[in-house]
Amino acid sequence: MGDLNARHPWWQCSVPHTALISPAGHAIAHWLEHNNFHLQNNPAIPTHHPRNGSNPSTIDLWLTHRDTTRSALSLAINDDTTSDHSSLTLTLTLPYTIPPPKPYRCWAKDDWNSFSSYIQATRMDLSDLQGLEATLRAISNITLLIHQVTEATVPYKSQSKAEAPWWNHCLTLAKEATKWADRKALLTPTDTNRQDSQYKHRKWTTMVHNAKTMYHVHQLQNATTRTIWKTIERHSTHNKPIPLLEEQSYFGDKCKALQNAIFPAVNAAPRTPVPPDLLTHTRDMSHNARAVTIHETRLAITHLKYSTSVGPEPISYTTLRHFNEAAPLLLPNLFTACLTWSVHLPEWKTANCVVVPKCYDARNERRYEKG
Repeated sequence: MGDLNARHPWWQCSVPHTALISPAGHAIAHWLEHNNFHLQNNPAIPTHHPRNGSNPSTIDLWLTHRDTTRSALSLAINDDTTSDHSSLTLTLTLPYTIPPPKPYRCWAKDDWNSFSSYIQATRMDLSDLQGLEATLRAISNITLLIHQVTEATVPYKSQSKAEAPWWNHCLTLAKEATKWADRKALLTPTDTNRQDSQYKHRKWTTMVHNAKTMYHVHQLQNATTRTIWKTIERHSTHNKPIPLLEEQSYFGDKCKALQNAIFPAVNAAPRTPVPPDLLTHTRDMSHNARAVTIHETRLAITHLKYSTSVGPEPISYTTLRHFNEAAPLLLPNLFTACLTWSVHLPEWKTANCVVVPKCYDARNERRYEKG
């Protein structure tokens, strides 16, 4: 709200009693009390320390209302700031529900025979799609059908969290003690609690390091001729340096070099602008569109990279292949209607472009792949 120069004993008890109440302070306090606001400040602790040597005062207030008041735990005031105002931190206990883990499907246990039977039983026919609205409706129906069939024939994986092989019960107890120390230092930020939290963090890091070392020593002692190389060749990818790109090490220079390689400047000379009346009319080419064949659709699906991740719609390439095998006419008719009526959904234009260097030559920008 700003500095209202309002003094009141509710938050300003450290100054002489004769100078406490001001008209603005009385009006604000009456309004706050009337609307059931609760002041979290301790009036004896000032929040403003003027640099001109004047007496400190309390002008930074933390007010709570209704449910927030019942959730307030403590208020911490930190005077060690670059401003002449102290920082106020209010700790709240808010209801928090842990979101359920994201389910993943077990594609190794899919039932593709039931998948095909389910699709064939729908007897969907897209051979006579007329107009934009019908094509959009067909796209939505096919997407919904694939999701329904996948839900019915592909089970979810069991939510079992794998435990690290080097983990032990002592680490579990140390982790709980570290969490408790962090919570205690946050709720009661004293020097003793902070030092205890830092000590437990250092102890926890040492215990984890020792547990991993003992596990790998045990693995080496029990390794065979078949597993010895897998045991000793432990990857440390965080120690690998980031390769240069066209002798450039900064991110901005790398982006420019990569952009020049992907989009080369064919002609750097200035070009004559296109006349505004060059395109006088548009022509309907829908009658000249050639129908997409079953062979073209099968060929396109066959050449998909099945190891890549799915797009915005969680439909895998394997699911598309089995869908096309179960109903060979649906996708060709749908693609033909999309070309005929110029239908291209915005969702189909969404893609993430990730530039990944190939292993054999990461310094050349033309050796980069787009995923």
